[in-house]
Amino acid sequence: MTEPVPRLRRIAGLGELRAVSDGVRLAVLSILFDHPQRSFSVRELAERTGIAPTLMHYHLSILDSEQLVEVVVERGTRGRRERRYQALYEALRWDFPSGEQQAAP
Repeated sequence: MTEPVPRLRRIAGLGELRAVSDGVRLAVLSILFDHPQRSFSVRELAERTGIAPTLMHYHLSILDSEQLVEVVVERGTRGRRERRYQALYEALRWDFPSGEQQAAP
């Protein structure tokens, strides 16, 4: 029996914030969040975002290192290895400190 996808990921660390602060990575997450039952290849994500597949590999490695996406299928086709990705969560949330909690200058 497979585990259900956690609904929400709270962004708490600086590494996670850096990972989601890039426009391409946010676009990738948006695509994955909009299609939670589907996996996407590097090429498909590159075409949807308008960037080169080699650059998409870079962005996916950052999202993977922060455990925001995962490889769900890996197979060889025509002498190449294809990986398909899905988001590990349905949505992200980050909380900014209120004005009362901020340190005085």
